[in-house]
Amino acid sequence: MTALGSKVSGTALGSGWVSIRGLPEVQRALAKLEPAQTKMILQKASTAGAKAVKPYVKAETPRGATGKMRRSISATQARRGRPAAIVKFRPKIAYYRHMVIGGTTPHRIRFPNQKEAGVPKRQGNIRHPGAHGNDIVGRAWAAGETETLAAIGRVIDTYLDQL
Repeated sequence: MTALGSKVSGTALGSGWVSIRGLPEVQRALAKLEPAQTKMILQKASTAGAKAVKPYVKAETPRGATGKMRRSISATQARRGRPAAIVKFRPKIAYYRHMVIGGTTPHRIRFPNQKEAGVPKRQGNIRHPGAHGNDIVGRAWAAGETETLAAIGRVIDTYLDQL
């Protein structure tokens, strides 16, 4: 068979979704297989792609004071909508991940003892200016796009060459 993976290219859509071009040849080859076998091949390919992009996401993630956000990155198979894989920040380790990625609006920070002290809600102790969002996943995809698509193509080629 030909190297089908070398014909595959893609682009990032939004936050982490990938649109792959060059699939007609791959789809025709996979259509000849049974649905369960096709699903298994595509699941392994998407998992390989997630594992390939994980180091790029890790490199783009800010270290911070503790490095917890970088350590929380994992590449796993999706539970629903399979075949699919996810590169995610584990919430129990980096509970603040959504604030780093999406940013925050300006707000006041109150402390627990303010209520007892009788300080009005509108006069909080600290005025936080907010923070801009950090497009970690978009930059990681831009940096690792070719390697990720190559990993997906290698897995598909490996299975199709065995047939």
